[in-house]
Amino acid sequence: MIPKIPADPAERAERKANLLLASELLRGQAAVAVDDLGGRADGWAVRLMAWRNLLSNPIVLATLGGGAAFFAAGRGQRRSRVWRGLRWAWLAWRLFRQRG
Repeated sequence: MIPKIPADPAERAERKANLLLASELLRGQAAVAVDDLGGRADGWAVRLMAWRNLLSNPIVLATLGGGAAFFAAGRGQRRSRVWRGLRWAWLAWRLFRQRG
């Protein structure tokens, strides 16, 4: 419900001042929110570029490929207790990282 515009010039001036103050406050809050959002986006962009640079490194790609081939080749064989323990430790580490 929109209130009626007062007929008294003093009340009208006070209403106008209140509306201008509210408008200025809202613009300030919007500017702070946009700055915060921009800062967060910049942070994510920096992280993404770092991962992109890391994954474009040939040494990293070769290491990841070799590791994947190693685990794929050893999948059919019976695993020893050491490998089983390492897999459980890796799973526990991943679960711990997700909760943090």
